Amino acid sequence: MTEVRLDPPSSPPTVGDEPNGGGRDWVELFRAANDIEAALLIGKLADRAIETRTVKDRSQPNSWLYGGSNPWAPVLVYVRRLQLIDARILLAEISLANDDVPARTDGRTRRRVPRVWWATALALGLALSALALLQIAEQERFCQLPVLCEDSRAP
Repeated sequence: MTEVRLDPPSSPPTVGDEPNGGGRDWVELFRAANDIEAALLIGKLADRAIETRTVKDRSQPNSWLYGGSNPWAPVLVYVRRLQLIDARILLAEISLANDDVPARTDGRTRRRVPRVWWATALALGLALSALALLQIAEQERFCQLPVLCEDSRAP
């Protein structure tokens, strides 16, 4: 029996390093803040028939806690070099469309929504605790088994 020896495959030629290589290599377009922002951008790019690839940034501290799929980790969005100009035009259009949203000039971020959520959770917790205590007090007032009640009187 003769042993067949296969050589490992050679690395593919790098098209991006050659001038006028056809634009088949991938270049970074945008660094999205999280999965949701990346998915929205990919949807817009797909509407324009622009190919995309994403790479999640796993260099964040404690990213191992999420098993490699931290939904809040930044995501790098890549496009083909040939379609980079079209993708940048789309990003500019998105930026101009969102230009009417007033930005904060003092550098602070909005914290109103989390405070509303915490206040709502606290109010609901207090209301449900009060209802539970009320039901316990009602059960103490009426004794369902006279044998077990302390103030039951024998005739």
